[in-house]
Amino acid sequence: MQLNIPFLSNWSNSTYPTNWTGGRFNDCWGYVDSLGREYAIIGSTVGTHIFDITNPLTPVLVSYQQGQEASGAVVHRDYKTYQHYLYGVCDEGNSSLQIFDLKYMPDSVHKVYDSNNICKTAHNIFIDNGRIYFCGLRDNRDSAIVFRVASLSNPKNPMVINDLASPPFGYVHDVNVRKDTAFLSCAMDGLFIYDYTNPVSPHLIQSITNYPEQGYNHSGWVTENGKTLVFADETHGKGLKVYDISDISNPTLKSIFRSNLLNDSTQNSIPHNPFIVGNDKVFISYYQEGVQCFDISNTSSPFQAGYYDTYPANTDYNGYGPGCWGVYPYLPSHHIIGSDMSNGLFVLDGTQLLEVNNEMPALRDVLIFPNPSSEILKVTSKELNNAQIKIDIYDALGKNIFSLPSYISGSPINISSFKTGIYLIKITGVESSLTKKFIKTN
Repeated sequence: MQLNIPFLSNWSNSTYPTNWTGGRFNDCWGYVDSLGREYAIIGSTVGTHIFDITNPLTPVLVSYQQGQEASGAVVHRDYKTYQHYLYGVCDEGNSSLQIFDLKYMPDSVHKVYDSNNICKTAHNIFIDNGRIYFCGLRDNRDSAIVFRVASLSNPKNPMVINDLASPPFGYVHDVNVRKDTAFLSCAMDGLFIYDYTNPVSPHLIQSITNYPEQGYNHSGWVTENGKTLVFADETHGKGLKVYDISDISNPTLKSIFRSNLLNDSTQNSIPHNPFIVGNDKVFISYYQEGVQCFDISNTSSPFQAGYYDTYPANTDYNGYGPGCWGVYPYLPSHHIIGSDMSNGLFVLDGTQLLEVNNEMPALRDVLIFPNPSSEILKVTSKELNNAQIKIDIYDALGKNIFSLPSYISGSPINISSFKTGIYLIKITGVESSLTKKFIKTN
């Protein structure tokens, strides 16, 4: 079941131990190397798995890195990247902060740090402005630390700057940091906004502790322009909240939205992690609802723009899974990475939601079909019938592999010799051009 988010590929492994949720997999993240190759990172009960998804139809495992805790005790792992390093934490067992150097991919991945010195377990991490923030931390003495920030001046050896002292809450579940402003999701205590311009001495700006449909304040994200905050309460039946934070000292609730794909009359769906692309698209890992996308161009009236159900066999809202745990919508190709607790890694096509074309109107109704295709591709439009058209096809790395200086609308283009994968086709007219994506299958 999908809307505007087509399926590209899936990877899973049924041999890994399951945890108390019945799942084997947890969070995901993405990375692009200096050559433009794209990668998906997904955590499991046993460790970290890194895939080359430059050809999104055939993910290739580049590296598996075992966690310090590798067992059915593991439920949570979290990942972020900084420069060419990957940072990973786990929230169970005898774990550690692990740092991997990704600059040699796709050939190899090097583990450069694996220690519980500053972090034994943590629920989530976030990286901003050369600093890494730890949520719900235990250190090597098993001391509980609500919120910690460390410097990445040396990316391979983080150094603690500050532990938040005497906060008005007992736990930080997740954080989104934008230009030194930290939005802390603090479970049943609500959401707290801190100024970390001086990380040694952060101060509270404002809090949101009493709001409609309040539940377990799980995680949030801020738009690129810094004017809108969206956060999720990980509680059955509670919607996501959209706040105007143009005046950060006075956040204003604009709307509440929710998904209800299973048409449950009690609306007991449960959101997990929201991520915002630009200023108007919110992607959410929505447990039983899969990968969801809502358009918040009008913050007072969000609407469902797309979805892909990663676990269609789940037909009720009981518990927290199985279902979609994480989503990553920031790859240049507009491919979306999703992680499902039971079904593993998903690579999806977000082009219809994320690609913006600024071409002249004459080329806006161009149709490329069939798509996907194994042998023949055709390009047609009523505006192209008598036009002089040039066709160029590029592979996923941007290499021009096919050119046709004079193309007649509707003529077949033979792509049978192309490798399976994603390609870009550029259609150039006299006054305008258009670039679209197509998929070559076997």
